Formats: sequence, C-alpha cells, structure tokens
Amino acid sequence: MEYCFVEFQANDRKQFDTLCRVFNEIKKDKDSDSWRNDEDWLSFFDNEALSHFWWTTQEEAAEHFRRWFETPVEQRWTDPSLKNPWDFESMFDAFKNGEYQLIACRMISADRARLEFDPFGYPYGGTGCIKALVESFGFAIVAEDDGVEYVKFG
Repeated sequence: MEYCFVEFQANDRKQFDTLCRVFNEIKKDKDSDSWRNDEDWLSFFDNEALSHFWWTTQEEAAEHFRRWFETPVEQRWTDPSLKNPWDFESMFDAFKNGEYQLIACRMISADRARLEFDPFGYPYGGTGCIKALVESFGFAIVAEDDGVEYVKFG
C-alpha cells in the first residue's frame, strides 16, 4: 500500500535514529490518544534541534498577531516579515489534532528517508508539523505526497 509521505535527505544516521525515536513516541501518543505534557517532549531534542523552533514571549506573540491582522489578507502569506518557524508546542498540537495515522519513519535508500502517514480524509491538517519535525533534526525536505499531489522541492 502506498502512503502519503514527506521525503527527506537523511545523511546523518545518528540524527535519523534520534528522529525515529521521537517519531515513534509521537506515534505512540497519537495511536493511544494519550498525550504527554509539552515540557516532557523537551528531553527528546538536543539544543540544536530546539533552536529550529520559534520561542516567543507573550509580548512577541502578541506583536506578531497584531501585525498579522493589520496586514491585508492577500499579503499575509507572502510577507516575509510575517514568516516564523513553528513553535515547539504548536507542532505537537498539530500532530495531536491532525486527522491521519502516522505509519513509519524509514530509510528508502542509502541517503533518503520518508515519514509516512495515512490521512483519514481531506482536509486532514497538512504536512507542516511533519516537515517542522524533520527539519528540526537538520534534514532537508526533498519531496512530499500529501494525498493531493506529489511535489519535489529544491
């Protein structure tokens, strides 16, 4: 069976193994619908991985949302000053609320891997949190099949 996936360049086996460990824990929580606290996830990430996320104060978040809603709708998604990385807690919230089953994180060749998932329907929440997780471990996304279309990146 073919699943939807996010494909990435996996050229560091140690980091890939760490990503798989985190993926398996997320899958376990999602499958059981019994989620651990956000702060419990911190121990699965080293400082470099954590640096990929947006860590804001309440004031910074409020300022961002103020600017977001003051920007005309047609410019919000293209204005580079409004783009931020995923914040750590939102990534887990998106995994929790995504309407899909996580399947596997596996190597498909010597230097390519896939994180596979099976959507329950459309829309299901998208691949944003999956990409954020993969990128936090230093891997570059090369392709995705989100169930609607196959897209190559880079």
